[in-house]
Amino acid sequence: MERAGNGDTDPDAERRGLGTPATRAAVIEKLVKSGFAERKGKQLIPTQNGAALVSVLPDMLTSPQLTAEWENNLTQIAKGAADAGDFMQRIEAMARELVKENTAADKSKAVFTGGEEKPSVGKCPRCGCPVREGKKNYYCSNRDCTFTMWKNDRFFEERKVTFTPKIAAALLKSGKANVKGLYSPKTGKTYDGTVVLADTGGKYVNYKIELPKKK
Repeated sequence: MERAGNGDTDPDAERRGLGTPATRAAVIEKLVKSGFAERKGKQLIPTQNGAALVSVLPDMLTSPQLTAEWENNLTQIAKGAADAGDFMQRIEAMARELVKENTAADKSKAVFTGGEEKPSVGKCPRCGCPVREGKKNYYCSNRDCTFTMWKNDRFFEERKVTFTPKIAAALLKSGKANVKGLYSPKTGKTYDGTVVLADTGGKYVNYKIELPKKK
């Protein structure tokens, strides 16, 4: 949190990152107590509910840029260089717009709030529970399981492949998915190959490529 959003923060701001040391500690404690994150040694790991929450929230609310912008505005207000009333009016307008845009959202997005659940794309390789599609990931429906496959995983982005539900379903069913048009950063060419799920049970899921054997 000390470095999050620094690139979007006014260079003249009195503090960088998100919040102050005191508020950061309070935010972390609230996330842990609310069940959205858990401590593992010195690391803070998102729980299943935490991942589900991020997957259903609008992108702007999960970006540090918004908080960095607010930090800048509050700093300017404290210096007398900005009007507090104008700042609050803009926040109210943003809140109304977000509510308007998301009021008609599909109920199936309310994964952790008790709404209707999305169809399963397969079974979790770790615990056997249904894996469902979120906005940004494919996650295990078991709250105690941390298995998650992120749609923006670097593995797929580097190969210019969209991580579709079809690929996710194949990986969960057999651990492999035949994919056409994989991009090679080294050669600049595309090729067909098999994406293999290499899950070791850690924080992140890994993948590797198997090429067809030459005849």
